[in-house]
Amino acid sequence: MAVEVRYHVIRDGKEVGMYATKKEADEHDRMLDIAENLFAFIQKAQNLNLNEESLEELSIYLAKNRNLALTILKGTKPRKPAPAKAAEKRPITENKPKQKKKPKRTPKAA
Repeated sequence: MAVEVRYHVIRDGKEVGMYATKKEADEHDRMLDIAENLFAFIQKAQNLNLNEESLEELSIYLAKNRNLALTILKGTKPRKPAPAKAAEKRPITENKPKQKKKPKRTPKAA
């Protein structure tokens, strides 16, 4: 018999996620806390007419991408993705069999 440990994230009496590690469950729960706070913050904005579903999606999106959002809010530009590796940029050439290198021979001591 196998024993599995699962961590359930429960909000308002409903299960909203199940994770294999406590760290993942805590991370998801924290993201939901942030989204809830963002929802309340954005909802207070005047002249902003978002329906509840759109506001919830926006809040969750911002919470999931909080590191990037924080960078933007600090007034700095987000980092550009790293360029592709040189190996990925090389054009595909014919598949030629590689020649084996001959091992170097060291002179024998006399």
